[in-house]
Amino acid sequence: MKILSFDVGGTKIAWGVVDESGKLLSEVRTIPTPQNAYEIEEFFKKTIAEFNVDGFAVATAGVVFNNQLQGKPNNLPAGYEKIDFASLFGAPYIVENDATSALYAEWRIGALRDVNYGIMLTLGTDVGCGIICNGQIVRGKTGAAGEYPFDFSGRALQKLAREHNLEQTDCFEILQQVKQGNETARMVYRLWEERMLDAMSMLNRLLDIETFTLSGSVSKIADYAKINTALKILEHHNPPIVKPAECGTNAGLIGAALLCAEKMKG
Repeated sequence: MKILSFDVGGTKIAWGVVDESGKLLSEVRTIPTPQNAYEIEEFFKKTIAEFNVDGFAVATAGVVFNNQLQGKPNNLPAGYEKIDFASLFGAPYIVENDATSALYAEWRIGALRDVNYGIMLTLGTDVGCGIICNGQIVRGKTGAAGEYPFDFSGRALQKLAREHNLEQTDCFEILQQVKQGNETARMVYRLWEERMLDAMSMLNRLLDIETFTLSGSVSKIADYAKINTALKILEHHNPPIVKPAECGTNAGLIGAALLCAEKMKG
């Protein structure tokens, strides 16, 4: 089974062919995300015509319910939410939230495999949250489960840096300054890290999680040993494990393809 899968974000669109086991059958290509919905739709039409596949999958920013975007995503142009994917693909397809898609990839073949209660936090410009409870994806009544304005995103770290007059506001530069002993950078990083720990503690007390996994570019600056030690103190009754995601930058399109394959199998 071959699935042509797309990952649509505010910065770029990635696509590639994936099989039912989550294996990439082609290279993953990317383009900058077009600035209007018409160009995005035309890109889909052109790309679909290039492939002979069994189904299609879209991992996208925004709230999704029953293959339908529930409104315009903040980082995509107006009209994108109105694209008629059913007519566009004319074959079995699925549209899913990008964080949920990446979560599913990690649950099937990555850091959350064999986990019944887990959460994936995607740390980028903003924070995405995907939840597995009792072996099921938690979507909520309208698909908005996990859509919370967490305050430990890359954007939040940069804001903290500006508020404390730190010269460098790039997340990786901040970490470099922490390693070099810059006290202001250390304080900024600690405040950011404390926000993340508070959120994890809150989520664990609500949902009693086995494992958190962190994905996204900003997750690379997380100190996993320190986070796990701190959570054991905060959550002495049932501390979850925190570990890095395993499926990499293609987790969204792989997870969406796996969901499509599952749907096609019935």
